[in-house]
Amino acid sequence: MTIPGKLSSPQLSRRRLLTGTAAAAGGLALPWLTGCTKDSSKNVAASTTGQWKAMTWEGKDEMKKWNLHLGNFFKKYPDMKWSVDFGIDWEQYWTKLQTSVAADAAPDMCWMHDTRLSLFASQGLLQPLDEYLTKATPEGWPDEFYRSQVDSFRYQDKQYAFPYDWAAGGLYINLDWLEKAGVQVPDESWTYDDLLEAAKKLTAKAGTPGKQWGLSLPTDSYFSYATVKAFGGEFVSGDPLEMHYTDPGTIAAYQYLYDAIWTHKVMPSNSQITAATGGSGDTSAFFSSGKVAMLHSLNDAAFVMEDLIKGRFRWTVAPMPTGPAGRFQGVGGSAFAIPKGSRHPDVTYEFIKYALSDPKSLPVTAKMGSMFVSNTKYWKDGVPSKDVLDPTAYKHTFYDLGKSAGTHPRYFPNYGRWDSSVYTKNMDNLWANKESDVAKVLGQIQTETQPLLQA
Repeated sequence: MTIPGKLSSPQLSRRRLLTGTAAAAGGLALPWLTGCTKDSSKNVAASTTGQWKAMTWEGKDEMKKWNLHLGNFFKKYPDMKWSVDFGIDWEQYWTKLQTSVAADAAPDMCWMHDTRLSLFASQGLLQPLDEYLTKATPEGWPDEFYRSQVDSFRYQDKQYAFPYDWAAGGLYINLDWLEKAGVQVPDESWTYDDLLEAAKKLTAKAGTPGKQWGLSLPTDSYFSYATVKAFGGEFVSGDPLEMHYTDPGTIAAYQYLYDAIWTHKVMPSNSQITAATGGSGDTSAFFSSGKVAMLHSLNDAAFVMEDLIKGRFRWTVAPMPTGPAGRFQGVGGSAFAIPKGSRHPDVTYEFIKYALSDPKSLPVTAKMGSMFVSNTKYWKDGVPSKDVLDPTAYKHTFYDLGKSAGTHPRYFPNYGRWDSSVYTKNMDNLWANKESDVAKVLGQIQTETQPLLQA
């Protein structure tokens, strides 16, 4: 893997990229690629009136690209007014969305996450998109889209949401720190044992116990799952679902993470990350401030890192290590869906089709969002330039290995509820060292999960 030199000056920051891309997109005559309504062969009339509303957890920076697309789209419907309720707290978002649909006050479009799709679809809170997709098929659908994301938004053989991104996990590396400690950049030959030994050297070289750490891996259920798989473990599988929280591989994976935090003290606890970032828990800020040498994060954090680091140290990205059961890297993503009770479902589908399959919209989304959009043809638009970091290392770490080794948990209907009321509740005691018996904690998770699988 090539190690890049210092970031060039002046740097191309994400902020400047967003501004430049938005300005360029504003001057484009974007082709109109809307489809027909579900019940006819005609487009929705341009004279349509009314209030169109959407709801999301995304913040103002991430909304820049969607607001751009919405503004261009609604030029087709000059008599309609549109708005987006954004920046809703993650947990509050799901409650608010459920409540809104139940109260016959549903938005016309909602953001959907792969962890919640089966819950909302199973409860009848979303409209299937299959008739729309058949009568007004988006360009490239579904063959040109990441299969993992297409499947993640299907439930009982119906498509309930249209994916807009594909996110993959990997390691962010502080090159200066590694060089001082005499540690090589991780590559595909590394095992979890190699990663731990490197973390010990890096932590020792920092010389500030409890304030700087060699490694930070995810402990949440979504992305710790890749470590679980690498150790031969599992959460649930089969039909009907069977639990594997007490399997030897699952226990071994979480023992590794616990030991990294409390036995070897080379990895911060969640509370230590929160304290080091002034209460935000922002891992990008944690890495950019020099608190950790090797951090797990998603591909779309690259531009944020570049903006925060500001040339203070050299950095790159690297693959996740291989475990006893092989190589696994977490993948996931989000989508747009039409809630039951949407007042303007046809207009909403036209927007979804326009924003997520228009050949002129997708590169803009990829560059402004610094992400891989869900259409595989546009992956190059999500790769940063060499002014940010080595694009070859980025492509290999996230795109190539994400495609070949990507994995995510089985998102059963009650996964969201399980994550907060079972997994987080019990595992937080482990990560805070209030409980040290990993097998005991996972046994409790197994016991408490059973009712949720049957619900």
